Amino acid sequence: MMQWDEDLCPIPNQQLLSGELHPIIILTQDECTFNANDGRHFIWTDEDHQPLRKKGRGQGLHVSNLVTPIGRLSEGAACEILKCGGDIWWDGEKLLEQIKTKAIPLLEAEFPGCKALFLFDNAKTHCKYADNALRVSKMNLVDGGKHAKQMRTTYGVDIQHPEGGYLQDILQENGTPKGLKTVLTERGLWPATEGRFLTQSSFKTRAGNTTPNSKCLKGGNCCASALLASQPDFKAQKGELEEAIEEAGHMVLFYPAFHCEINFIEYFWGAAKRYTRQNCGYDFTSLQRLVPEALQQVPNTLIWKYHNKAQRIIDAYESGEIYGSESYKKIVSKKYKSHPRSDAI
Repeated sequence: MMQWDEDLCPIPNQQLLSGELHPIIILTQDECTFNANDGRHFIWTDEDHQPLRKKGRGQGLHVSNLVTPIGRLSEGAACEILKCGGDIWWDGEKLLEQIKTKAIPLLEAEFPGCKALFLFDNAKTHCKYADNALRVSKMNLVDGGKHAKQMRTTYGVDIQHPEGGYLQDILQENGTPKGLKTVLTERGLWPATEGRFLTQSSFKTRAGNTTPNSKCLKGGNCCASALLASQPDFKAQKGELEEAIEEAGHMVLFYPAFHCEINFIEYFWGAAKRYTRQNCGYDFTSLQRLVPEALQQVPNTLIWKYHNKAQRIIDAYESGEIYGSESYKKIVSKKYKSHPRSDAI
């Protein structure tokens, strides 16, 4: 555990900003799938007696786990194991339920008085928005429309306003969702002389639906969608998972895309996979027994080493080292030697 450090975590927290200091607990989350026929890839065998392997991967179990640098949260009580396949898959709704009903209560009970820093990768399920979130992609150019969503009341920033801003409803009095033109007009952003660039920039998908251009949703002034997306309240819209965690008084960060090596839970999955492959029974009943055993048998001391390795990788990147270079390997693969012994030769 450590105290608040702006260099380690620049995300603001209301209680921290008010002058209170809390120990920060790092809590990383990830998912992994185990399959019934995932056994050893290399074995010793007689030349004339080759084993008959099953062609398919077999039925699978999807595991969502949360790990701290000193071990699994509450010794695995927050872990979710779900049979996957067919119409059953892990999604953003299940993850949100796991975090709200298991992870946060267990963490607050195990580490009273501490704040958690939740770490997630950049999977789309982790960035799912609430149904009433401020999303330009769910708005039409004019009021209403078949696919328009009812959105929450927002706070529009206006430095010329006496209070620096104002509350703005994204719904008409009759409950009809406002369109881009109405919202921009109320904010004084719709010009008196309408230009071609204010037409909603969109294109048709293969299914025949019309969807806004993703480049416009990042902001700008090329069209109505880009203009509203560049507003502070719409740019600040967070995903449902992030909102739920911050509402509970904790913090969230997301790993950079394509950098799974800095998430120390990935090494934890490797150790668990090794155990299930060495003891594979090639049937789903064995898999159901093996997976909890595999998660349990990874010692906390090893998890701590995984965390330290990930931290060395982060240090290497912060030093400007290139992945795979000799200087990078020297930092990441640092070896420690024991103190000289009296009986050493």
